Amino acid sequence: MATDQRRELTLTTGEGTLDRVLDEIGEMLSAGQVEEDARLRFEISVAEIGANIIEHAGDGSPVQLNLVLEVTPDRLEARFTDNGSPARVDLRAVQMPDVFADRGRGLAIALEALDELEYRRRGGENVWRLACYREREAGQPEDDDEVSGPGR
Repeated sequence: MATDQRRELTLTTGEGTLDRVLDEIGEMLSAGQVEEDARLRFEISVAEIGANIIEHAGDGSPVQLNLVLEVTPDRLEARFTDNGSPARVDLRAVQMPDVFADRGRGLAIALEALDELEYRRRGGENVWRLACYREREAGQPEDDDEVSGPGR
């Protein structure tokens, strides 16, 4: 892709919020210029983190949510910001729950699918940054540097 793309969505969480987030991603990536593997990993991860914010950040009340989506030649990136309660999570300790568990897979799925997942509390807001690296284009040289990320 020759140019970067950026979209921003700001809303109050409630019924239909996750659908709006997924629609925004779908519209942004609909041109078919993103590799299928990267697109699927990104969409799943954004859905999982978004669902967690919608369900947990407001402790049952709506929160203000801002989502910035970016597509660059080397990655897909999302940044969620919300004014909800602090997330009590240590991303280094996240594991897939027991096979019989009804809940608790979202962060583990996102960690496995993404190349980078970061959470921080800043200025009274929760900030989540998700990054999914894109495949190399034909003819692009291989780097010798080893890159590690969550679940890698």
